[in-house]
Amino acid sequence: MCYHFYQSYRNQRAAKAKYTLAIKTGREKMDDVIVVGGGPIGSYTAYLLADSGFQVSLFEEDEEVGKNVICTGIIGKEPFERFNLPEKAILSQIKSVTFFSPSLIALNFTFPDVIAYVVDRTVFDKELLRRAKEKGTGVQLGRHVQSIRICEDFAELEVSGRDLKKKERAKVIVLATGGNYSLQRSVRLAEVPGFLYGAQMETEMKELTQTEIYLGRQICPGSFAWAVPLSGLRSRIGVLVKNKGGLYLKRFVEERLRERVREKNVKILQKRIAYGPLKRTVKHRVLVVGEAAGQVKTTTGGGISYGLLCSEIAVEVLKKAFEKRDLSERKLADYDRLWRKKLEGELRMGHLARRFFEKLSDKHIDKIFSFIQKNRKVAKAIEEKFDFDHHSGIISFGMNLFRKII
Repeated sequence: MCYHFYQSYRNQRAAKAKYTLAIKTGREKMDDVIVVGGGPIGSYTAYLLADSGFQVSLFEEDEEVGKNVICTGIIGKEPFERFNLPEKAILSQIKSVTFFSPSLIALNFTFPDVIAYVVDRTVFDKELLRRAKEKGTGVQLGRHVQSIRICEDFAELEVSGRDLKKKERAKVIVLATGGNYSLQRSVRLAEVPGFLYGAQMETEMKELTQTEIYLGRQICPGSFAWAVPLSGLRSRIGVLVKNKGGLYLKRFVEERLRERVREKNVKILQKRIAYGPLKRTVKHRVLVVGEAAGQVKTTTGGGISYGLLCSEIAVEVLKKAFEKRDLSERKLADYDRLWRKKLEGELRMGHLARRFFEKLSDKHIDKIFSFIQKNRKVAKAIEEKFDFDHHSGIISFGMNLFRKII
């Protein structure tokens, strides 16, 4: 009895001394990993790390995730199932797509099964964050990470929010900050090489039963515009262009959808989207994932599926690095090598396709549509080669076909 009391007393004194030292040094604990960013990629990364036994914290500058997100919310069926994404976020399915040329020649492609889902990003983001928290991630919302200081044995963040300013330390920092590159610059990782600009509105639209894609230099030069059905009569309408997204979106609605859009003066949301990856996505004790690393489709600007794939690669590399007790840039560079091996070919083909497409006139595009419309075998081949998340195959096929036609 006395022995147990003495041991308890000693443990209490040791804990108190440790706590006092932590207060004096400004450090009560050090996480294994701090994830900066509470979007889908940051939350999924934190979830995987916490599930693997790491002590993880996540800092998100917004008070609530998933609000005012500018995204079509389209995720391919394959990654949706592979990453066990939340089904309750699904608003609609995509099984058929109609493409319209500048003169409105229509090409419809209907697939034997669902190829993608359209999700409610508020529900989607919150559910992924909830899963991370359930696995033990310390989630802190309304926390803005102002800077990163990299030391030999740890990385330190300066965090602010709600009249609070403090420093946090971890053995590794994972940046999942979406389209914000200030922290990458602070650790001397260059910004992505370029940007595309997306503009989108959500509104009621008549007679929209399947996804519609529009081409034409007047409404989306060198790119495309879209109308995607959600649930009921709600839809997402948007464009992806090199600049002035809002202007092109207004023109698109006025010239193509005026009689079908029921609401007037709908709010337009705009954002820039990474076009190409960072030259390096690791530093000593720092690793970058998702759009923060430029891991975004160079064809469509979609980033969720590629980001989730790279998140899994990042976690596997971190597991091995912690086992070896080596979190140096040299060791973490395995992540850079592995994700590029998976995706760099796709990103390069997307660049090539955009450069090729930018040179096509509206007459060329109409001619291509007319040819495919008259040749069912070609249309069938396009359907068979189509892969929602990997576009290099269909790009190669299409470019060879286009050269023969034009």
